[in-house]
Amino acid sequence: MAKNRDGIIILRKQRKANHTFLIFLGILGFVAIVVPFFGSNLRYMTGTFFKTIFVSVGQIFLTIGSALLVINILKIFFHQFSVKSMLASALLLWIGAFLTGIPFEFLGLVFGGSQPPQGYHHY
Repeated sequence: MAKNRDGIIILRKQRKANHTFLIFLGILGFVAIVVPFFGSNLRYMTGTFFKTIFVSVGQIFLTIGSALLVINILKIFFHQFSVKSMLASALLLWIGAFLTGIPFEFLGLVFGGSQPPQGYHHY
């Protein structure tokens, strides 16, 4: 810290520690030590963890989308139909069906569900 003649205090820049490099070294150490022993098990554990999160978020979207759809259908009877809210409910239902894998039919269109594997299909 240096003082100027005018009474202004000038703070000198201090060197900050490079936290990005330390984080990179930590990740590299984790990969080098843990992954060779527990790599395949860790892969399935993280997959299960993220699947649980996505299914939970999808169920929340399905619930909110269904509630909005019922509200929008009731609004039709009171002449307060809104295309924007109907599209929002359809979008929430579509995202929820995609995340959970549950097939959902809306106005003749099937959303979500498990997709067949690519290749030859015998019907």
